[in-house]
Amino acid sequence: VAPYTSEEMWERLGHKPAIALAGWPTVDETLLVADSVIAVIQINGKIKERLEVSPTISDAELEAQALAHPTIAKELAGATINKIITRAPKLVNIVI
Repeated sequence: VAPYTSEEMWERLGHKPAIALAGWPTVDETLLVADSVIAVIQINGKIKERLEVSPTISDAELEAQALAHPTIAKELAGATINKIITRAPKLVNIVI
């Protein structure tokens, strides 16, 4: 039933070649690239915030955005940062 029904619908929609002879859809590679990704900001391994950033962001830019975020600045007030681990574009881990 399915092949007959789909062929009838295809014909009624105005398509000329039979559905069995129609070509496959093509992939548009430009639509597969993400416009933005979510970066996780952690303090001592605990997630504190998430940022939406470009997938091409550098480690330094991501680190600067993380440190400038109000929530993170509040958490780090008066604390000494021992190490910052950055894996752009997905992760910033601040060790205090």
